[in-house]
Amino acid sequence: MAGKASTLAEQVAVKEIETGRYVSLFEPDRMGNTANIAYGGCSVAMAIAAACHSVPDQYHLYTAMGNFLGPALTDRKLFATVRKIRDTRTFATRQVEVSQEQDDGSSRPCMIVLLDFQTQEPSTVLTYSETPFRTYAPFDDLPSGRESYQNLVDQGIVKQEVYDLQRRMFAMMDKYFDAKYPPEGMMFQLMNGMIKRPTTQDHMPITEKTSADYFRAKHKLETWQDQAAGLGFIMDGALSFVPLTHSTMSLADAGACSSLDFALRLFVNDVDINEWHFREYRTVTGGNGRTYSESRLWDAKGRMVANMTQQSILRPKPPPKQRAKAAL
Repeated sequence: MAGKASTLAEQVAVKEIETGRYVSLFEPDRMGNTANIAYGGCSVAMAIAAACHSVPDQYHLYTAMGNFLGPALTDRKLFATVRKIRDTRTFATRQVEVSQEQDDGSSRPCMIVLLDFQTQEPSTVLTYSETPFRTYAPFDDLPSGRESYQNLVDQGIVKQEVYDLQRRMFAMMDKYFDAKYPPEGMMFQLMNGMIKRPTTQDHMPITEKTSADYFRAKHKLETWQDQAAGLGFIMDGALSFVPLTHSTMSLADAGACSSLDFALRLFVNDVDINEWHFREYRTVTGGNGRTYSESRLWDAKGRMVANMTQQSILRPKPPPKQRAKAAL
């Protein structure tokens, strides 16, 4: 099987080709750029899927921490090698290396991830979680994400060609997910950094600015392994460029902007992204060419079910003379 996936379940699907070694059934795809570089969430999902298939069903993923070692290409499949670190009655730990074969037949690592699993606890002492940082428009009051963006075009806020480019750059998200965008979020007001205009949060420090969305998988995920991998896929989205968007800047304003590492944490054992969830983004700190940002996820019951944090590289553009020399 080759080519691009049509559903999220296909995108996160893996096949064990030998003990502890897996291959994706489909090639990763790009999102947010036009280069032959795959969206990082494809590698995250691959690592999670392979690790989940290596543990018995009574174990539940609760943490996946990894480092991006290099970009994955969009014209070849991903491979994952799983190493068993720990297996007890309560916990299991896996180390996963995600790689791709190069044109010369060698293997190049794209990501290394450490994942922890735990069996269901019989009881708990405390159950609690934070709420979102601010109040957003209720889910039922919002049109679909695409209708919201089309409204910006119809109001003359966004040019049709800009909207069309945004749709092409983020086509994979539209293919796999239904979404709604609260108008209070900066990511919506600035169309993921595609436009520059005043926002309702311009008076706030960058660390107090937020963006948010509602989403669910467009095609049903049938297994818990697909749920966990799908969650990793979606939670990776946008975190590297949140600091730019919340500064009313775009990817074109930076010399380099991409994820360096991530930590995905699950707080419940029954995440179901077939149902609507609410996600909120913010950036926490930046400096030394790096940023640190977070997204948090709640279900319809108001439970915080997961979060992801990332450090990302954020470099300025080189001076014009250096850019000209680099182009030679």
